[in-house]
Amino acid sequence: MCTPSCTGKSCGASNGCGGKCANGSCPAGTTCGGGGVYAQCGCTPQCSGKSCGAPDGCGGICTSGSCPYGQACGTAGVPGQCSTLPIGQGVECFVFNDGYTNMAGPSQAVYLTDTGQACIPDGTPGGTCRKWFGRCRTTDPSHTPVLFSVFNAGKVDMVGPSDAVYSRSTRQACIPDGTSTGACRQLFGVAKLPDGRPVECKLFDDGGAQKTKFTDDEIYVSGWPKACFPNGIGDGFNYGMCRKWFGECMVAGCGDGACNNGETPSTCPSDCKCGDGVCNGNEWCGSCSQDCGSCCGNHVCDNNETCSSCSQDCGACCGNGVCDNNENCESCSKDCGVCPPKTCSGEFAGPQAQNFPVGVEEVYVDVYGQPVYGCLIARPVYFANTLDEAALCGGNAYPYHHIATSGTVGTYVYHTGTANGCASSTFAALSSSAAAACGYMHGYPYEGPCP
Repeated sequence: MCTPSCTGKSCGASNGCGGKCANGSCPAGTTCGGGGVYAQCGCTPQCSGKSCGAPDGCGGICTSGSCPYGQACGTAGVPGQCSTLPIGQGVECFVFNDGYTNMAGPSQAVYLTDTGQACIPDGTPGGTCRKWFGRCRTTDPSHTPVLFSVFNAGKVDMVGPSDAVYSRSTRQACIPDGTSTGACRQLFGVAKLPDGRPVECKLFDDGGAQKTKFTDDEIYVSGWPKACFPNGIGDGFNYGMCRKWFGECMVAGCGDGACNNGETPSTCPSDCKCGDGVCNGNEWCGSCSQDCGSCCGNHVCDNNETCSSCSQDCGACCGNGVCDNNENCESCSKDCGVCPPKTCSGEFAGPQAQNFPVGVEEVYVDVYGQPVYGCLIARPVYFANTLDEAALCGGNAYPYHHIATSGTVGTYVYHTGTANGCASSTFAALSSSAAAACGYMHGYPYEGPCP
């Protein structure tokens, strides 16, 4: 066996066993392996506590470090150069287990499960899940860190900020504080950049469906869906607006499309105006329905809503004991009573309604083109308010016939046959003239018995 020997040798010298010495003397300003290459003298950049772009002690510049307020190192894509992090800059987060182990991500969407896990999408129904989410950062090359806090309603009892958050099964959000459970509160949010600028998030369902039109810096964990904005604008004005996922967080400020952080129509008209398609700021369904939608569905019967215009909030009109709101016996027998029977044409029967018989006669056309009425083929009876209504029902039932409302039914005998025989046929008609027309059109020579 060979025993390596590097005593008194320089970095990279042979150790006598076919390898190289990973320690030993190096030129001033360098260390053995300092440049990242094993057993080779190199310089280790020193940027701790320095400003962005400062010399790193190895002939280069620091690509991370402090910048003036509102700026970040490398934001514009130039390493080691401070530039302003733009409004609307995106944010991405990781998920991981205790000690920042088994880290997965980054992702711009996170959802919190019943079992107290944080998950990011990975193409499967369950996603990739860990205990914590955090190590959030801007998506630009600077990867400026974004930190979250936890707090109770009204942003009281705030603790943080922190680069790690987990959701307990008790529907609380917690950050590490050296204890087994961490510091836990009702809500998480109030995310900030190191320069103090706020970061806010949106809510949405699978596939980005039902995405909120505005951002918020307060999120609480509900039953299902999991992530909610308390007292959210729109369909959840009183009960919060909830979705499965939170994410698409961004650096907030005037110009991000969301009227928030104290912005007003006068201080930020681009974000705070009714009709811009975004329901935010002080807008709500009652003040700006074109952006926030109808108030109907907020579980409160207000804003001039009635049982007829918004039964979801005001309850059904039927059953209030008053026949109103365009109710009738058909739509609400509870309030308006049971409907009377209907006549043959579908009208409600009045007190004068009765059974009316009508006659159905054949119709012929004479040599002058005039209609001639003949045999009686049916004598239907119709329940109607008037005789005219009964006639109308008869006409609908027997098209191309004449509906007679008067006349007496009579039976008429006609001779038929040949010189060698005689037979008699009887026909019903409402008059003798109608009987004569009936016999003539059917080819019978005369009225009367056989000779």
